[in-house]
Amino acid sequence: MNKNRTKDIVGFFIGLGILILINVLGSALFHRFDLTTEKRYSISDQTKELIEGLESDVFISIYLEGQFPASFKRLRNETKEMLDEFQAYSNGKIEFEFINPSAFSDTKERDQVYKNLYDKGLRPTDLNIKDEDGTSQKIVWPGAIVSYEEVEVPVQLLKSQSGGQPEMILNQSIESLEYELAFGIKKASTPKVQRIAFIEGHGELNKFETADIIGTLREYYQVERLAINGNINSLSGRMYLNEDSTKAKVQNNFDAIVIAAPDSAFSEKDKFIIDQYIMYGGKAIWLIDQVYADIDSLFNKNTILGTAKELNLDDQLFRYGVRINKNLIQDLQAAPIPVVNGKFGNQVKTKLYPWPYFPFLFSKNDHPINKNLDVVKGEFISSIDTVGKSGGLKKTVLLSSSNKTKTVRAPTRISLNMLSYKPPVHQYNKKNIPVAVLVAGEFQSVFANRLAPNILNSAQIKFKEKSLPTQQLFISDGDLIRNRYNEASNQFYALGYDKYTKQIYGNKSFFLNAINFMVDESGLILSNNKSFKIRLLDTQLIEKNRISLQLLNTLAPVVLTILIGLLIHYLRKRKYTV
Repeated sequence: MNKNRTKDIVGFFIGLGILILINVLGSALFHRFDLTTEKRYSISDQTKELIEGLESDVFISIYLEGQFPASFKRLRNETKEMLDEFQAYSNGKIEFEFINPSAFSDTKERDQVYKNLYDKGLRPTDLNIKDEDGTSQKIVWPGAIVSYEEVEVPVQLLKSQSGGQPEMILNQSIESLEYELAFGIKKASTPKVQRIAFIEGHGELNKFETADIIGTLREYYQVERLAINGNINSLSGRMYLNEDSTKAKVQNNFDAIVIAAPDSAFSEKDKFIIDQYIMYGGKAIWLIDQVYADIDSLFNKNTILGTAKELNLDDQLFRYGVRINKNLIQDLQAAPIPVVNGKFGNQVKTKLYPWPYFPFLFSKNDHPINKNLDVVKGEFISSIDTVGKSGGLKKTVLLSSSNKTKTVRAPTRISLNMLSYKPPVHQYNKKNIPVAVLVAGEFQSVFANRLAPNILNSAQIKFKEKSLPTQQLFISDGDLIRNRYNEASNQFYALGYDKYTKQIYGNKSFFLNAINFMVDESGLILSNNKSFKIRLLDTQLIEKNRISLQLLNTLAPVVLTILIGLLIHYLRKRKYTV
């Protein structure tokens, strides 16, 4: 008897020692295991680096608490699990709380909470909730507020997808959770350091037409409008290394430049300055309209002529690996415009018709820039060809037309009368025409073998023939980042807002993603690469076998428990029966 007691005591202390050892090792050797095939609960190295480097505490308020349908409960649960991961790697720097903004019974208090959330940048969603009394409407706020010291940043957790199925929208929102939350933390905790220049002086979009995108970019970066004016130091500063100024070290002044819808020719000197900025590792986004056409002029005249622009950029773009053609895309999948189709008394009647010159632009890959992106709207857009030998350049098509497309060369007559006839579908036989191409690698200067010896050998200019590794984005639509501006009221609409359909397209998200991908050295946008499979129940099978499935789910666990109990009872009785 004493021998058995001693054995039990020794066993107890051995087990206790093992538990203590496991806890000590667990605290010293931190690791989390994700056994899912998609690694849905693992966060990227870029996110871990951001979280582990936090200097102050971060508090996140998530407004996904309350009585929701199952889909929103899933979004809420996935958000909590993602924040649990963030918290585990943050060394106690991240705290979060789920809040029900509709918890107030007093209408005035609830409306005030809603107003505060709206003022902070969150946007609500209306839900139709089915209950015993029928269907009721509920306002939910599928977003979060990230607080870091004195800074608050809104994070919209539910993606907006035009015409998307609810299950697909929810899945894409869950795929983007890590990136959206991590970028919100980065935005709140990181000071503005990187600089972006919008080039002026060649008829580019003015400050009113770019007010929305520049205002949004200034939340992340330092943004300036800059006229080159032939100043060789405008984009790349030269620091002289000796007293007689015969040697210089060149350093770019900006992390990226944006050339948005110029309408007049570039001088060779301005082209040279841009070229050398790129050769020294600068990043450029070109938004080039090769054909002039204006929708306001069309509404006034009913018919206009689309004419080719002479920008003096064709040779430069060709050397960088692309050709933006002097044509216009027509697409059967297009945004609508209002057209007069009759009168009712003294009032004019209008109807919305898809306008082939305003094509919907889609992404055909899962590149971080366009993953989970809503459809982008183009206006009088041209096709892009990738040209020349690759030379180590990597070319990625980010946006393209639909599979029902045609092109017309400029000059071309554009008339609203074409909407009076059924489109000849057989003519729309082209598909997936590129309209936005990202090119990365080492570029050749367009001025190679073209310069006089005194410029080529100048120690002050320091001409560079081949670039450092860098990236350029070419978009054949300057209007992609142009917001509508009302001169009478001095107000501008949100970028991507369609005043005819009241819909917001994905133009801003696409451009922000592009800037973040090209400029953000942390590579945080790479965390937006997750893909989760939608594993939905077979609703038809469930409806057909509803009673059988309910009985199986309720009775099977009870029967299984009873059988296990009887088996244990039988084994014990057999063991202790002499």
